[in-house]
Amino acid sequence: MIPIIQVDEACFTEVAARGAEREIGDGASLTQACILEEIVGAVFGSITLWYLATSLASLA
Repeated sequence: MIPIIQVDEACFTEVAARGAEREIGDGASLTQACILEEIVGAVFGSITLWYLATSLASLA
């Protein structure tokens, strides 16, 4: 008869949960940074289009 040995396996659920939270936090901060860059670009683009439109209107 073969003896059965029970081995307690290490459970890394807390480590995995912390890693997942950190990745979500990093992703959220990256998203916020990208949104801020897009807002700055949209404002600059709007000012540029307004300048072009008013310049063309003044020529007419």
